[in-house]
Amino acid sequence: MIVVFTDLDGTLLDHDSYSFEAARPALALLKARDIPLVLASSKTEAEMRPLSMALGIDYPLIVENGAGIANWRNTERGGDDSPSLYQRIRLFLAALPQELRGCFTGFGDWSVEEVALATGLSLEAAALAKQRNFSEPGHFTGSDVQRRAFSALLEAAGFQAMQGGRFFTVMPRTSKAVRMAELVAYYRRQSGEAVVSVALGDAPNDLAMLEAADCGIIIANPSHTPLPVTERERQGLILRSEEPGPAGWNRMIHHLVATGLL
Repeated sequence: MIVVFTDLDGTLLDHDSYSFEAARPALALLKARDIPLVLASSKTEAEMRPLSMALGIDYPLIVENGAGIANWRNTERGGDDSPSLYQRIRLFLAALPQELRGCFTGFGDWSVEEVALATGLSLEAAALAKQRNFSEPGHFTGSDVQRRAFSALLEAAGFQAMQGGRFFTVMPRTSKAVRMAELVAYYRRQSGEAVVSVALGDAPNDLAMLEAADCGIIIANPSHTPLPVTERERQGLILRSEEPGPAGWNRMIHHLVATGLL
């Protein structure tokens, strides 16, 4: 059995327009082959459910950078998926020393209009992005010394910060890779078959997932520095697209089919 895991912004979705139009042929190919497509994003469940419907899929959703899994009808799942987690993060941020608290502003500090401006989303979509359960994306404007101090306090409180394509996100100590492993084990139990995982992403918060997948694909994104070449890439287990966004996504899925990897 094959399961495909994909990041959204800058990967399946165009970095600027958020369109997946260029990936439609590859999406149809996966659907025709009955290959599950699991969306793994920094987006919230409120944002991802309409997108999942637009894509015509109904699979689990790895939400908020792996901080939670939504749309998963499985009573065995683990992890801290309590909606109160977001409130705990906001309380942690409020209790920071002022010299550090002033360095970080997140979605909870911003109006819908400010989130729309920071993300390029419509006001309606920005309102969905503010419906958070597990993590707090934002901007950190302090020095390297302040960032290290901020990260140390996060770790002591059981949190971490992940740098994505746009935002510095405070979240529990988990990742897209950890959630991918949970879902691979779930599909293995459900199908009774070995599961081959394919993961696509473009940003630093995708790297652990790309490294953990049987086949990782880095989608080009000229808006930020390319991901580093790792040993798994040198071994040919991670590939790179030449085209960015959904066009690159489409080309690489077709490449995997043409080469018998999918």
